[in-house]
Amino acid sequence: MNKRTTALLCAQLLAIQNLGAWGFRGHTLANLAAVERIPQDGPVFLKAQKAYIGHLGIIPDTWRGISEPFLAISEDANHSWYTEGFDFIPDPPRSRTEFILRVHDEYLRVSKSDPDRAKLLNIRYTGLEAYSIMEGYERMKVGMRLYRNLTEPGPHRVWDIAKLYAGVSPVFQDAAQLKQMLLNDIALYMGWTGHYVADTAMPLHDSIHHDGWSGDDPKGYTRDPNIHERFESEYVDLIATTESDVLQYVPKQARYLDDPWPAVLQYSLDSRNFVEDVYRVDLRGGFKNKDDKEARELVYKRIAAGAAFLRDLAYTAWIDSAKAVPQVKPIDEPENPENPRYNPAAGSAPAPEHSH
Repeated sequence: MNKRTTALLCAQLLAIQNLGAWGFRGHTLANLAAVERIPQDGPVFLKAQKAYIGHLGIIPDTWRGISEPFLAISEDANHSWYTEGFDFIPDPPRSRTEFILRVHDEYLRVSKSDPDRAKLLNIRYTGLEAYSIMEGYERMKVGMRLYRNLTEPGPHRVWDIAKLYAGVSPVFQDAAQLKQMLLNDIALYMGWTGHYVADTAMPLHDSIHHDGWSGDDPKGYTRDPNIHERFESEYVDLIATTESDVLQYVPKQARYLDDPWPAVLQYSLDSRNFVEDVYRVDLRGGFKNKDDKEARELVYKRIAAGAAFLRDLAYTAWIDSAKAVPQVKPIDEPENPENPRYNPAAGSAPAPEHSH
């Protein structure tokens, strides 16, 4: 690799670091630890894809560069969930579109009476991260179901993948290759989802205090927006965080999430409980001291929380992928205007409870 190529790669990685996430190290480690903790009754075949899944941890941040404005605008809100910013929606709907509409309705309601407040009533200042996680879980489940369709009989069977591909092209006649392609799909979905899960584990991604303390500040916390990067990137690198540092805090027992949506919402609220810890440690200069025990443990435990929740989502998707696909009555189809939950502004009904 020549000097020019090396310099370009370093510049690209620096740009990634500055996009506002755990940074290269933190995101990679969260995904690696999640795969390492997959239990024997889970999708253990993903362990062969561990390096690839780890690599994917940072990739969604590369979709937020100014050189790709269409993608950046679409992607940016997927990386945050500023919970206090939408306290007028105490029970977020099971639909990304419904949530966006409710935020906009609130914007319209207050835009004339409180224009300053209205400036914060859009998805840039509420985020959509919880929906990115749920959509990622469902991608994993679908990918796992297709894999099961190829490898085992059962009620989950929807398509005979091998039979469908057989008449398309000779390139699909290699059963081992077809199986590997489906495994690659699952790894992609897990690694991609892992980014948003790890972001949510970072407390400042769940609060209006994401880039410096907002509003009244009786404890004198910093308003410096660089606190975000000081904690999640600079300190993670300063202490040279490793997979073993993280794994000691990731439970070995996987959780089956009976209903992933409320689990995702609770996960984000649990993470928000650590916001003041981040500010308090920063206030005393803890993120400048590589030997600060509390600062180290805060990093390890929050990355581990992301790893554990990603593992639990993958485990849940694996269990759910073996279930029969429910037969939906026409009246319950989300696009049916006769559906009693149909919202004409959204053009659909939100997902029903326990839809997995």
